[in-house]
Amino acid sequence: MNKLAALTFASNGEINEEVASWVLANLTRSQLKAYLSALRREMRRRRVYVAMSGGKESEVGGAIGERYPGRELALYRDDGLGAGVKVSAGDDIMDASVKGYLHELLEEISKA
Repeated sequence: MNKLAALTFASNGEINEEVASWVLANLTRSQLKAYLSALRREMRRRRVYVAMSGGKESEVGGAIGERYPGRELALYRDDGLGAGVKVSAGDDIMDASVKGYLHELLEEISKA
């Protein structure tokens, strides 16, 4: 199902209508559920989520875009971070926020 989900996207990131039509016409209900799960994973793999508490989106987006070329950036504001930025790209998570720093600090204190 993972390969079929990857084939669903054209090289430009758009949905390939032929593949989508074939999927709807040929897969059973249980297969469609597995396909949709694989499709969600593929969409997350192709997108980089960037949460920031302020700053200039164009500067942050440009820097992150260089790190993850060819992937769609989903920029959004999260004032709960305190300051800084948090980037989620599939299994990679980079937290450079005040909230993340304080969370790590509290974990270290509780272990001591």
